[in-house]
This record gives sequence, C-alpha cells and structure tokens, in this order.
Amino acid sequence: MGRMPGLRGRHRSAAALVMTALALLLAASAALGATGALDRIRVAKTLTIAYAPNAYPISFKDADGAPRGYAVDLCRRIAAGIERDLGLDALEIAWIEGNTPRRLAAVANGEADIECGTTTMTLGRQQYVDFSNVVFVESGGILVRSDAGIKGLAGLAGKKVGVVPETTTERRLRPALTEQDIDAELLPIRDARDGRERLMAGELDAVAGDRLVLIGQVAETGKPEQFAIVEADFSVEPYAFAVPRNDADFRLSVNRTLAEVYRTGDVDRVFERWFGDDAAPTRLLETIFFIYGFAD
Repeated sequence: MGRMPGLRGRHRSAAALVMTALALLLAASAALGATGALDRIRVAKTLTIAYAPNAYPISFKDADGAPRGYAVDLCRRIAAGIERDLGLDALEIAWIEGNTPRRLAAVANGEADIECGTTTMTLGRQQYVDFSNVVFVESGGILVRSDAGIKGLAGLAGKKVGVVPETTTERRLRPALTEQDIDAELLPIRDARDGRERLMAGELDAVAGDRLVLIGQVAETGKPEQFAIVEADFSVEPYAFAVPRNDADFRLSVNRTLAEVYRTGDVDRVFERWFGDDAAPTRLLETIFFIYGFAD
C-alpha cells in the first residue's frame, strides 16, 4: 500500500492552487484596467456624459429635455473631436443627469466617460478622478430675497442657508462663517434650482452657490426684482471637466479639442451665446484661454 500524502503536502498543493488563481485574477484585472475610455468608446460608438440639469447658463435641461449651456456646448465639441480622433463615422452621446457629487461618482465608477457642469477642480477630488484643463472660473455667491436685508456674510447670522452637500461651496463657506463667528444653519439642497424654490417658499433665508449659477436661477424666474446676490468673497471656483483617473490618452483627446476651441476663438462664440453679445470673459478667464490654447 502506498503512502497517503500528508496534510502538509495537501496544504502546499492547495496554496499553490490559490496562488495560481490569484495570479490569473490579477492578470485579468490588469487586462481590463488597460482598456481605456477611448477603447470603450470606439467599440460602443457612444460617449456617456454626466451633466448638471439645473445650472443655467452653464449646464441645464431645456423645455424639450435636451442638455444645453456653456459647458454642454464645449462637451459637444469634445465629442466631435473624439469622433475625429477615433475615425468614427458617427458618435452618439448618452446623457446622465446629476448634481456635482453624483456626476463625480459617475465618472469615478465608470458609469460616465466625462462630466460637464459646474465642477470645481480640487486636489481632494483628484484622488478619485482626473480633470481636463480649466474651462471657466467662477466665485461664490449668496442668493437672497431682495427684501431680506442681508448685505453680506454677517447678515447670515441666525439664518437658514441652503447649500449642496459635498461641494466646494459647502467646504469653503463653513470655515468662512466660523472665522467670522457667524452662527448660520447650513441645510442641504439638491441643486441651485431646489434652493431657489425653497427660498421663494420661505423655507430658506439664503442659498449659497456659484455666483453665475445663482444669477441664472434668478433669470429663469423672470422676476429679478425679487432677488439679490450678496457679494461674498469666500471662494474661487476653477471649473474643469472630470475624466477617468489615470487615462492619459482620453484626457489628451479632451484637452486637444479644448485647446483648439480656445486657440481658434471658437470659445468666444460659445461665451457670447450663453452670456450675451455684450458679455466678455474676465481678464483672468481670457488668460486661461490663452495659456491652455496649446499648439497641436
């Protein structure tokens, strides 16, 4: 009768099988990870974009349900550039709606290829996503009713202020209030439109957000005399488009189109379309367009 293999031998065999299985799993994961956004887009012939539906005039959904706005126009140009780079006859766009945290999550988890909205580029967010070159620069503002008597941050003491959670507005407004010993209650809102509606209903005393987006909310009502924007210098917001992390080829394709739009002056036409014929980029924004208008 031959000897039965010992327990130690069986453990070694099992361990070897486990190590082989792990090696195969890691190899498969690496192969999947090597597939970038451009490869997926080439196969699907679809670019998935997450956008902000209620951030007029930067990014919004019109009465027919179509995405529109300054950022949306830039993203449509990026789609055309990707179509050209990949040599596709046509490239469809699939749209996903969401506020800033939702859009960032969609890009981070691979649900969307890019997002276009009112997203501020920060170092903290670059732990989860990468960003295109800067597309706009905005500052923080406070929306109030014109009869509220609120003239600055100090006027928010004891007031209820709506703000979208997990945004740069919230993260920068809180310390600004603390530094000035202003005891305001920050309450969560879904987006700027939700904040405006709750402000009009008397549920909030003020809404904090990006200044231009708040102005857009006032414009949508057709009753600008009922509102006021409090100039509150608590943040500077450099907007950029979130893209998948560690996907240099896709980011380059995005930035190549943005550089062309800046370099050729096409960005001026986009700007005028959404901000008016008499509107002009700030000197800072003009400098950004000049710097990022790289030669190909």
